[in-house]
Parts: sequence; C-alpha cells; structure tokens
Amino acid sequence: MNLRKTIVAVSIAATLGFGISGIAFADNTTSTINGVLSVSGAKANEYTATAHDPKTGLTRNIEVGADGNFRFAKLPFGTYEVTISKGDTVVARDTITVSLGVNANAKFDVQATQGMEVLSVVGARVNSVDLTNADSGLTINKDSIDLMPVARDFASIALLAPGTVSGDSKFGNTASFGGSSVAENSCYINGLEVTNTSQGLGCGSVPFEFYKEFQVKTGGYSAKFGRTTGGVMNAVTKSGTNEWEFGATAHWRPASLASEGKVSRGSGGVGTIFRDTRNDEYDLKEYTVSAGGPIIKDKLFVYALINPRDVQDDFSTYTGRLAYNPVSQFIKRSSDGSDNLFWGAKVDWNITDNHSLSLFAYSNRSDTTSDTYRYDAEGQEVGDYLGTTILKRGGDAKSITYNGAITEDLSITAMYGEIKTNYTNVPGNLDCPTVSDTRDVPDSEIITSCGPGGSYGENVDKNKQTRIDIEYVLGDHLLKAGYDKQKRDTMHTSAPITGHSWTYSTIAADGSIQGNDGPIYMNDTGADLDIVQDRIFAGGGSFSSDLTAYYVEDNWQITDTLMLQIGARKDKFENSGVTGLVFSSFDTDIAPRLGFTWDILGDGASKLFGTYGRYYLPVPNNTNYRAASGISDSTTYYTFTGHDSTGAPTGLTPINGSNSTVVNSVPNPTIQEAFQSEEAEPFAKDEYILGYQQQLTDTTTASVKGIYRKVVSALDDYCGDLASQATCTLLNPGETATWQLDNDFDSVPDPGSRRTYTAEEIGLPKAKNTYKAIETEVQYNNDDMHLTFTYTWSKSEGNFEGAVKSDIGQADPGITQDFDFPALMDGAYGYQANDRRHVFKLFGTYDLTDDLSIGFNSVLSSGRPLSAFGQGYPSNDPHLYGSYGDTFYLYTGQCPDTNGDGTCEQDEKIYNQVTRGTVGRTPWNFRVDLSANYKFNISDVDMVASVKVYNVLDIQEVVSQDEHYEGYRAEGTKNQYYGAAYDWQTPRYVEFSISARF
Repeated sequence: MNLRKTIVAVSIAATLGFGISGIAFADNTTSTINGVLSVSGAKANEYTATAHDPKTGLTRNIEVGADGNFRFAKLPFGTYEVTISKGDTVVARDTITVSLGVNANAKFDVQATQGMEVLSVVGARVNSVDLTNADSGLTINKDSIDLMPVARDFASIALLAPGTVSGDSKFGNTASFGGSSVAENSCYINGLEVTNTSQGLGCGSVPFEFYKEFQVKTGGYSAKFGRTTGGVMNAVTKSGTNEWEFGATAHWRPASLASEGKVSRGSGGVGTIFRDTRNDEYDLKEYTVSAGGPIIKDKLFVYALINPRDVQDDFSTYTGRLAYNPVSQFIKRSSDGSDNLFWGAKVDWNITDNHSLSLFAYSNRSDTTSDTYRYDAEGQEVGDYLGTTILKRGGDAKSITYNGAITEDLSITAMYGEIKTNYTNVPGNLDCPTVSDTRDVPDSEIITSCGPGGSYGENVDKNKQTRIDIEYVLGDHLLKAGYDKQKRDTMHTSAPITGHSWTYSTIAADGSIQGNDGPIYMNDTGADLDIVQDRIFAGGGSFSSDLTAYYVEDNWQITDTLMLQIGARKDKFENSGVTGLVFSSFDTDIAPRLGFTWDILGDGASKLFGTYGRYYLPVPNNTNYRAASGISDSTTYYTFTGHDSTGAPTGLTPINGSNSTVVNSVPNPTIQEAFQSEEAEPFAKDEYILGYQQQLTDTTTASVKGIYRKVVSALDDYCGDLASQATCTLLNPGETATWQLDNDFDSVPDPGSRRTYTAEEIGLPKAKNTYKAIETEVQYNNDDMHLTFTYTWSKSEGNFEGAVKSDIGQADPGITQDFDFPALMDGAYGYQANDRRHVFKLFGTYDLTDDLSIGFNSVLSSGRPLSAFGQGYPSNDPHLYGSYGDTFYLYTGQCPDTNGDGTCEQDEKIYNQVTRGTVGRTPWNFRVDLSANYKFNISDVDMVASVKVYNVLDIQEVVSQDEHYEGYRAEGTKNQYYGAAYDWQTPRYVEFSISARF
C-alpha cells in the first residue's frame, strides 16, 4: 500500500467529517481515539496503548482491556502517534488524526512471537464511512477552505453543506437550514456560543487565519446541542505547539476589478429607478500577524493574532419604506486603523497529560464612519452631504475551558464564557427626520428629508455562559450528561430623530385606513387623497433572558455493526422586562434525540442511518424589547398642505378628528398573565432523517437520505380584539388559550379578565410548516483531486416561515405580523420564501503540481416563490383585521352600490385573493467561483500566493424582488415598484492574498 496515499486519504476523510466504527462522538473542542487490539498467542490486557502528540508533547498511556478495547478521551485536535507496547517493547505503531466533530479508530493485529519487531500499521482504519455518527452535515478544515474560492464568513461555509440555501438578501449574508428561517441557527467558537441573541441573525466571528476547523450540522444533532430549529455552525481556532511559528498574511479585494452592478425600475421596468448597484463599490485590505509557540515546552502554549482592516463600502440606498421608496441616497462607509483592529489569543495549559485548561479571548470591535449624500440615480450623481452616522459593531469575547480525563472511563469538560456585542448607531444629524414618500408622483415632487433620518439609542447584547459535559464509558455504552446555562442581557433604547417619522401616501377612492376597532377613515371624496402618517416608535431599556438546559445521552454499541444513540434534553426559557419581572416562561417537554447506524454488510464500507429529534427555539431578546421594555408605538394620520425644508409636513389636519391615531403598543411593560397564554408551548420542530451511505471505491463515497421536518408548536403574538391590548398575547395559533387582560395599561391584570378562548373564537388557523427533502451526495478523494457533488430536492410549505418573515423583510423573531390577526393568515398557506426546489453544488480542489493547485465552487439553484401582498381585506370586522399588516387580498377599485344607499360600504367592495407563492418565482441562480494557489519558498519562509475570482461568468440574476402589490397602507393604490428587483447576485469580483509562515 502507498503510505503517502494512505495518509492523504485519512486526512481527507477527517477533513470531510468521516471516521471509523466506534462508540464515541466528538464534542465542540476535543475528540477521541477508539482502539481495538487483536492478539494471537497472548492476552490483550498484557499490552499498553500510548497516544503521543509530538507537536505538544501530550502523552497518554492506557492499559488495554481484556476485550482488546482502549479509548483516549478528550484529546485536543491534532495528529497522534499511537503505539502498542508490551513492557518496554513497541510492537505496533499507527498515526491517527482527530478533527472537529470526528473521532478516529485505530485497529491493530499483533502476532505474539519471540524477538518481536515494531509493526507499522497503516490502512486498517482507512475508511470513508463513519459508523460512529448519525448526524448530518459537513466538517472542513481551514487549509481546505484556503484552497477553494469560498467567502471568509460563517454563512459561506455553511452554504457548502447539502440542505442549506442562501437566505433573503434583505437580512444580509445568511443561510437557511432545512427550510428553517435564517434566524433559527446557532454558532459556536471553541465551545462559546456567539449567535446574535436579540434576533438570531448572524454570528460573532474571528479572522479566517485564526480558525483551524469548521463543522456544519444540518440535522440529527445530539442532545448536547439545543436552542436551534435550523442548523449549527461550529468552529475551533488554532493553538500553539512546541515549535514557534510565525505568520503574516495580506488580503485584498480591489473595488476596481469588480464588475458593474444592475438597476431596476418601477412601472414594469420603465418607470423610476427603484434599486441601483451600478456605482456600488467594496474595497477591502486586511492583514494578519500571528505567533504561536511554547511558553513552557510540553506544558504551556500560546497562539495570538492581530488583524488590522481597512474597509471602504460605497452604495446607493433608499430612505423610508423598503417596498415603496426608490434609491435617493448614497452612503460611503469607511473603517480602518484602530477603529477596525481585531486581536485574539488562545492559551493552552496541559496541567498533566490528563488535564488541560484553555483560555480564549478576542475583540472584534469596530467603529465605521457612514457618510450619507443625496443621490440622483438617473444621472448617477452623488449630491449634497446630508450627515454622518457612526456604526458601533462587534465586541469582546472570552472563555475558559477545562478538559479532564479523570479515569480511563470518566471525562469532564467545563466552560465559562462571556460575549458582548454592540449594534449601536450614533447619528450626527439630529435635525432631520425620517421621511418616506410612497406616492406615485413625478420625481421632482417627491418629498425627501434633509438628512439620513433614522433613530438613535443604545443597542448592546451580553451573554454569560456556563456548561458542564460529562462522559462515562460503561461496557458498550458511552453515557453522556450535561448542564448548560446562559444569561442573555440586552440594553436597547430607541427614538426617532426629531421625535417623528413621516410617511406620505395616497388613498384610492373608497379606500380605507384600518384601526384597531375597524376603519378609522374611508376616502369618500370620489378621488385619490394624499395623506401623511406619523409613526412614533420610542422607548426601551435593559432586559434579559435566562436559558437553562439539561441533557442525557447513551451511545450504545449493541454489536460491532449496530450503534444506537438514545438521548433526551430539557430546556427552560425565562424572559424578563425592564422591571425585572418575568413576562414569558417556558419549561419544555423532554425532547427526544434518537439515532442509529447499522453496518449492513459488516465490512465498514456502508451504513444505514437514521435520526429523530425534537428541537426547541427560545424567545429571543427582541421580544423583550418589543413587549417588555416600555416601547410606545403609535401612528397618527393627517391631511397636509405642504412641507418644510426638513421634509416634515405642514398644514396638518387629523384625518378623522380625535379618531386619527392608532396605538399598537403602550410604554407600560407587559406582564406574564396578559402576554403569555397559560397553555402556550415554545416554538418547536420535529425532524426525521433516514439515509444510506456506501463506499464505492477507495476514492469514492456516495450517500442518499430523506429528511422530513415539521413545526409541532408555533409561538407567535396574537393582536386581535380578544388579546390584551397593551402588547398583544403570545400563544400557539389554532389552539385553545387562556389569558388575562391589561386593557387599562397599568401593568396589572384587569380584575375578572381571565378567560379561556377556543381556537374557533380566536379565529387563527393552526400553524403549519413542513420541509421535505431528498439529498444525494458523491465525494471523490485521491492524491490530487478532491470533489464533492450534492443535489437536493426539497419542498418547503406552510402558512408561515418561522422566526422571521423573508418575503416582507421583517426581522422581528417570534413576533412577526404572522398570526397577529386572522385576516393576515387568510391565503397564507403555500410555498415558503426559502423553498428552492432544486439545488446543485459542486466544489473541490485539484493539484496541478506539488506547488500549484486550483479550486472551484459552483451552485445552481432554482428560484424562490413570489407573492402579491395587499393592504386591505373584504371585512372590516375588528375581530378579523386590525390596524396593519400585509394581506393576500387586492382591492379591485370596484364597489357596486348593492344596497342603493349611494355610498360604498366595506362589504360591497370587490377583492381578488392571491394566495402565497402563486405569482411565479425568481429566476434560477447559477454561480461559478475559481481560485489558484501557488506555494513557494523564499529564504526558508514558506509562502502561498492566491487569487480567487467569484462569479466568474458575471451572472447577475435577481435574488429578491418587491412583493407588495398595493401602496403602503393604501388599498386600491398600486405600488409602482411591485415586481422590481431589490437585489441581484453579487457581480464578479477578485481577491488576492499572500501568506508567509516561518
């Protein structure tokens, strides 16, 4: 057997997440080597097994059991020399690599003879089918990523895995797992959760040069993972070794080499420019300097990195309403020097060979200067300066982790960590309000603000985390138990600049303005009427959530070919408002996590596997902000005669006297008796996976699996006339619910208001959301070429998406407009926003020579479904329809006088229903990315130069478009921008990098 080829094959198998039969599962920060010794002519327990990492000096010795089994638990990731000895004589040796999410297996066959020589065992463990794991996903190391054209962020890594698709561009660069919304994922670095705790959108991150390996879990994950109904993104960073190594990198993405963007127009493509990316430019220069090595040889190690970044990001944008306002401003953002400097370090202390302590810390704080100018899209001209906003982003993280192999059978991991993240905007222009003009008027008559507009206030998240994980081997059982606690604190305050936010719109003849108790106004003038509304959304404070979980799990190796995973997890979620009182509390049912792997043929080259799991999602801190932080949200409607120099209206007259204001939230914090129904269960999904994997040849492995996901309990806020009018009521749609009222807004339950309501009385349909998929995958790995091809057929349908609402860009996890009123759910069942029926992925690398390699990454995906949202509803019954929300009904403008009273009544209006996802799909998206990497040496310094070209063919198909058919809160008035593109595939761009190690 070719030794080099064997080592390469093993490394690739580890890289892609495949291991060998055994009963152990890897965790977030360590891994395990399982060994089997077969001896002819002697007893196995006469031998000793040793694992040694020559890079750190870590050495473990274990007596082999009478059955020939041995196990090295809680090993730091790396390459180990495993030897079998009898007395002072080494009789067998193997080299084993353990990676993130992947355990390794060493098998030795020894013939006891006199004068025994050392046997170098290679190939016995080389197998591309991992019988220890039933979960689904991808593991890949940083070196492999460096060779491929993959963007340097968590989401882009996740999108390599089957079953993931790009989220809507309105939420940034995000990923949807298995049909879930993009706000249902979780992210970890060195075991520390770094997920955005307020909204679940995005994760904390470190420079790519700091990472060592990545793991993407798309489903079937064990009981130790929770608080996610989407996927898990897990990463570990580099550590120091016994040899000092220094590194430096430079990375450049020049704006001058990027292709020009696109433009979209209203009125079916011939009207006013809606979105314009032709002058968008992004220029990035970043550098890293790193050092790693021993402070005390074999005992204490450090790895540290600094990363100065210089970013210039210029783009056109709109002000006001996403769906109704064209580009009118141009923003130039810059951050460099000490305002954008990352630092990070990891210190590892091998207290003994069986006990270690790791300290991890980083700071990715940045202050970005955002200058806003007027923009003439037709002339592509940047105009007058309007103001500057400082964007405070990033923060600090730190953790300490203990790993201990207490005995050969008992091991413990304990971690404490903290992360603080800032999302605060500090505007410089406080004299100019937000102004949005949604009317269909000539460009010269559009009313604009004298400044960037927006809001001001503080927005900071903190997350303190503690977890303990215990493993114990009992015969054929690997028993696990753990405790996991998080305290998520948020300080979030907000107020509109100048205290007002103005939106100009047009109400069609016979169109109405809906209030909480029916229409507050109907346009009976016989003509279109221009109005203005003033939304005042202000308040906030400090609030928190406490999350606690316990889990147990048994990985039972019933036979050499059959393994069962039997686990259970229990979570508790508590949310508190500015008063410190709990307003939402859930003690979940026991969530089962079951799985199996079966080596059907018994040769280690195939497996049948399956999993079942229930996953719960906590109430995010964004709900605390909206419901329990003292937010006041009111909108007043006026007629007007003009506007002043700031864009604010003049000549205001309330549209209907004292009945011109709609109040959707009062500043008194909510209480649990009124906000949470007594029967409410937290958001939860069930997932079923059944698959088969087969090693076809030494170089090729194929797999197929079926996936079914279903929401078993949806949790959302109901705001209809039966709900507590202070802040709505949290319930499970379509179920019986009991709650009290706080309709006098004093944060005390109204006496005698407790009542149980049937599902029929509430009027909401039962929440439905399912995901069905078939995933196929083929992997090919030899000395020179490494390929992964996947095809996923999937169907995602239901009457709501999940935590957020992609089709209208609403990032309010858990309290989107879904289920606020029965009218909003009439016609809501259909294909969901993340439904991309066909997705093909092909990525890999090819070594042209020992020094020159190329990489590629390509995706072909079908489009997502489109809807046509209206602003009215056939009935004005306040039990069905409230004061806001996008409906699936379009007013035709026809109102026959069927009762002969000479006026237009609501029940005389004629509407057309357009159900979800029935007006076509966005185009198919195809993208090919290429890279080239060249290794060379200068004065004993190892160098690598790389060039990566993204979207080589410069295909810029639409990825998201305006689905609002009617004007903003103006039924019967067509939105001129309906159908226009929000965004396209990113134009072709180029990245250069060079790295040095010595």
